[in-house]
Amino acid sequence: MKSLKESVVSVFGLGLLGGSLAWRLVETGRVRDVAGWSRNPATIAEAVERGVVTKGCSSAEECASLADVIVLAVPVRAMEGLSLLIRGSARKDVAVFDLGSTKVEIGAVLSAIWGERYAGFHPMAGKERGGLENASPDLFLGSVCAVVPFPATRPEVASLAGELALALGGRPLKIDADEHDSAAACISHLPLVISAALSLLAGDEMENHPSLPALSAGGFRDTTRIAAGPAWLGADMVAGNGLQVRRLAEEFKRILDDLLSSPVAELESRLAAAAAARERILSLKEERTRD
Repeated sequence: MKSLKESVVSVFGLGLLGGSLAWRLVETGRVRDVAGWSRNPATIAEAVERGVVTKGCSSAEECASLADVIVLAVPVRAMEGLSLLIRGSARKDVAVFDLGSTKVEIGAVLSAIWGERYAGFHPMAGKERGGLENASPDLFLGSVCAVVPFPATRPEVASLAGELALALGGRPLKIDADEHDSAAACISHLPLVISAALSLLAGDEMENHPSLPALSAGGFRDTTRIAAGPAWLGADMVAGNGLQVRRLAEEFKRILDDLLSSPVAELESRLAAAAAARERILSLKEERTRD
């Protein structure tokens, strides 16, 4: 298996994540070439024109045939079908990574298709707005990139995923699929559901309280920011990690009921504990990112 520096990386899906990944690799010269494919020919043309990829491919099969490394940056629901389409065109020693935000279910599917050549890869970075127009070569700088090997994954493939994380300006974190999805449910997927629910509630309340938009400020903006993201991406997150999200949603409702029923002194104490828990999590993240 080639090193990343010697590899042609083929990126399937040139939206926010795929476009940012490809652009970073082109800009830094950390790989030999970057090929790109999108189901939208206009996106391919734009990616070539802006220098996001070094070669645009007219078919997924062509893109796969060029690759030493395949990066699946399409919606999770499209990964199985795309993999079955391109598997016959790919080299026998190709490494395959997916950028999906869930890993247990889709990882098992992709591992069955690609076998020892596959490992999960999830850079913990993003924006509210998707699409190539919002891509940036700096998107992953300083981010943790989860490397998720499966039982069949060759060690060299997991190692190459670590190289990719470093090439993006991130830090690799090797983690198993169950742990990844449990943690992601708490810090990414459930927050999306809560943000969406609050946005829907505010939309309903606005009908009876016309002054609501004028009164909305930082609290509403910050807590609903992630509800502005692509709906297909959020749906894939929740659908692909439903058991964990539902488990945590039940616990969240219990804590919410507990807070609302607490006497004022106890409520103040719980809110202080919440602030301390948040600070501890963010401090530990910062410390581990520096290590």
